[in-house]
Amino acid sequence: MDDKIQQKIAEAARAEYGWKVEEVRTDEVERLRRSSCSFYTAANAVRPLSYQANYAVLPGDEVIGISDPDAAGKILDTCSAGARADWWAEIITRFHGDLSGGIVLADEQVRPDITRKLIQAGMKFTPPAFSDDKQSVSFLLLQPETYILYRVQATRTAGAPVQVVTTKLLLNATAAKPTSQLSPSDAMNSIREMLR
Repeated sequence: MDDKIQQKIAEAARAEYGWKVEEVRTDEVERLRRSSCSFYTAANAVRPLSYQANYAVLPGDEVIGISDPDAAGKILDTCSAGARADWWAEIITRFHGDLSGGIVLADEQVRPDITRKLIQAGMKFTPPAFSDDKQSVSFLLLQPETYILYRVQATRTAGAPVQVVTTKLLLNATAAKPTSQLSPSDAMNSIREMLR
């Protein structure tokens, strides 16, 4: 990794999170790389934190992260030509302020336990997919800290920010029914289970 890029990412992490530049560890996420764009995670090498920050380096060595309210839109505008739906899902998950991370279920094998629970709940696994007009992408997102599974519908209209709508499918990824079909007592039991 280029030292200049690593320094820029460390400075961005300092500005966004208050980390000391010399304490920032940066790793490239090679599977997201596009012709003129690269993607990185940054972590604090001294303080153990439960999250990593995400950064994109766009043409001209412009570094953007989650603090830019239109980071996802800028990345899609600049880097997404020819990209697949699972790439869009990863970018939106990492760079949209309403999501700020999670595990994109790109295929059934990412989390087979979740796939089984979906089937038990009468739903089926669907990989990330574009709408017919390729202006929106739909995907499944697991929040690992809360263990809630969402269906995300993200829409990108030219010149406008990415709009995200999330629908809870499984609370604590253990519900036997979609959460919209839970009775009040089932919902309370699911919440109690999450709090254990």
